[in-house]
Amino acid sequence: MKALDDLLRSTLEISVLLLLEIAAVFLLGLIFIPLLISKKTGRLDWKLGARFKADGSEPSMGGLVAAIAFSVCFFPLAFRAQLSSSSNNQDTRWGLAAAGIFAVFVMLVGLCEDRLKQFLARPAGVKPLFKQLLLYAMCLSLLIFLSVTTRASTEVLLPFRLGFIEFDILYYPLVALAMTLSINVFKLHFCLGSDTRCSVGGLVEADGAVSLLSISFCSQICSLKGAGIIASCGAACCIGMLIWTFAPSKLISGESGSMFIGALFAASTVASKLELLLLFAALPQTVDAVASAVHFIKFKRKKVKNEIKENETSKQSLCMLLRDRGFSDRLIIISFMILGTIGAVLSMIFAVYSRSFLMIR
Repeated sequence: MKALDDLLRSTLEISVLLLLEIAAVFLLGLIFIPLLISKKTGRLDWKLGARFKADGSEPSMGGLVAAIAFSVCFFPLAFRAQLSSSSNNQDTRWGLAAAGIFAVFVMLVGLCEDRLKQFLARPAGVKPLFKQLLLYAMCLSLLIFLSVTTRASTEVLLPFRLGFIEFDILYYPLVALAMTLSINVFKLHFCLGSDTRCSVGGLVEADGAVSLLSISFCSQICSLKGAGIIASCGAACCIGMLIWTFAPSKLISGESGSMFIGALFAASTVASKLELLLLFAALPQTVDAVASAVHFIKFKRKKVKNEIKENETSKQSLCMLLRDRGFSDRLIIISFMILGTIGAVLSMIFAVYSRSFLMIR
């Protein structure tokens, strides 16, 4: 009965959180969308017009709205959370706050990209090497902070009853690299390059919500409260963002939005200490990235053999390939959400398997 009561209480808390963040995103959108549009058009008009009618003036700094809405709900909850019953010794208020701050800083990197590409007409954006090094440094800093303040373990749980593997000092550079790749996978899921016309409105938020809800449920299974709070707040934020980003979008997620969601996913996974969820729970985003890489390799080989067709391009994601084959934006989102559901099932199987190991430690 106690377990059932805890489950019902947790479900109620998540439901209230969802409603609060959805309301926050909606209200912030009413304020920020006209302000951001005025940066592109030079005139301020508080009337948004028809919701499902795009006119080309839609701004691409969705991450700013998402981060503010997330912060309003997450940080008060993080400092009020009761974490004493968590099975993870790195579940502390300072650890939660650090994870939230990390995600906001990653969003700011994406915000610089959006501003350079969409407002200052610099398609190259921030220098790629500098951006990747900066993201890696932030991921590494978060891991080191958690280690210093919460005595976080450097073990990683493997599947198939292989138990834990101790990485010791190598844990930090390797997991930071995995987090950086994860953030980039979410960014690529939004758009390849700087042409946002090839993006699918609402895709990164819909899949992000599924991935983060997967982490949230896995955290509930394993009594990992800190990761559950981050993931639940992030999922609520994604669902709220769909009000404005679902195609045809009034607010484009942009690199700021996609990188913010990727950072929330990476931070909540690391907080859960179930690092393999970086792969399982991000199945749609990973499949899209792998498909893009395979297409790019094929394109390069055809280029060498001079077999390129006129309509072929090196910048083809799986989303674009599906669109070329007649899939509507809604059908593309549904297809990826099915993949996300499969990833969620795999994640929860791994969480159930992990629970017995975590209880023994």
